[in-house]
Amino acid sequence: MMPLVILIVLAGVAILHFVWPFLAGRGGAYSTSSLRAAAWAFEKIGVKGKKVYDLGCGYGVVLALAKKMGAVPMGVELDPLRWLICALRCRCKVLLGDMFKTPLHDADVVYIFQWPSVNERLADKFAKELRPGAYVVSYMWEVPGLRLVDHNPRLRVYVYQKT
Repeated sequence: MMPLVILIVLAGVAILHFVWPFLAGRGGAYSTSSLRAAAWAFEKIGVKGKKVYDLGCGYGVVLALAKKMGAVPMGVELDPLRWLICALRCRCKVLLGDMFKTPLHDADVVYIFQWPSVNERLADKFAKELRPGAYVVSYMWEVPGLRLVDHNPRLRVYVYQKT
């Protein structure tokens, strides 16, 4: 009986882990970013020494890449389990919280892999909070209202710069 209870609890935690963004009403479904796309964009920008935010950082693969490339990585994650795994994995600052409530005034680069509707909401935040010259890297989807400076259609990544 005890192994069955443990199995049910673990299954519940696993399910909650994947539906957390929906239950919290923030962000999108979990899917892994392309490291090739992020590396391409980070090389174009030159992230060494720059503060790179990953909004909805998941398990931290993009943050680990940014750190390896010499950036100062900062993650924001809403899901407590992903937050914990990311913080342990990356050994960098990872905020447990809502990306819409996280100030971005000190960001040099912001990386996102969100749904188009979320990108639209983030565009308003970027317009208000990012300083001129800051970059936004979006995997998969465009971000309205920002100046596109580079795009790799094969990797499906967009690089924007705040004017």
